[in-house]
Amino acid sequence: MQRAAAAIRDMIMTRRLVPGQQLRQEDLAQQIGVSRGPIREALQVLKVEGVVEYERNRGYFVTQIGADEMTQLYLARDLLETAVLTKLSTPTDEELAYLVEMNEGVRHAGSDLDVMVRCNELFHLGVLDLSPQRLLVAEILRIWRMSAAYRALSLSVLADGAALAEHHDPMIDALRAGDGARLAELWREHRQVSLNWLLPILR
Repeated sequence: MQRAAAAIRDMIMTRRLVPGQQLRQEDLAQQIGVSRGPIREALQVLKVEGVVEYERNRGYFVTQIGADEMTQLYLARDLLETAVLTKLSTPTDEELAYLVEMNEGVRHAGSDLDVMVRCNELFHLGVLDLSPQRLLVAEILRIWRMSAAYRALSLSVLADGAALAEHHDPMIDALRAGDGARLAELWREHRQVSLNWLLPILR
């Protein structure tokens, strides 16, 4: 079940499944390589997470989010992420090296959206994983899952890994300097670019 849920999340994150799309259990089972049982269980878990929605007599669909809901999600992210990022301690050389590696993956992805999306996700997750505030981080990740397809959509417009990596470079510098306040400020600016692009198309 966990494997199936992770695979469906990945398909949504990389926009192989898009908001509003109906999820057919037989098709998912064939694509993921499992029986329908784990797919049913995975869809129930994803429904609780808000990643998919269930309509009686119609089935499961990838969750669609309107402009007002997206604004609320990004407000919640701002509050939670700021609380986490401002209290990060200076990472170890090994932890910094991992973040640099992920960002270089973004930089050299070129127009390969799947690579750019995955490396970008791993970069941000790597930063959040530095925090001991596990309850707050878990809530951030829950919100991220709900809007994964939309975050990938905003990246698809940029379609330039080098430009995206340039946004991350000063974040790495702030981490290296142990400046959590600066990191939170840069993260907020980065997030706002995505929200500003998304809102007009959601209205």
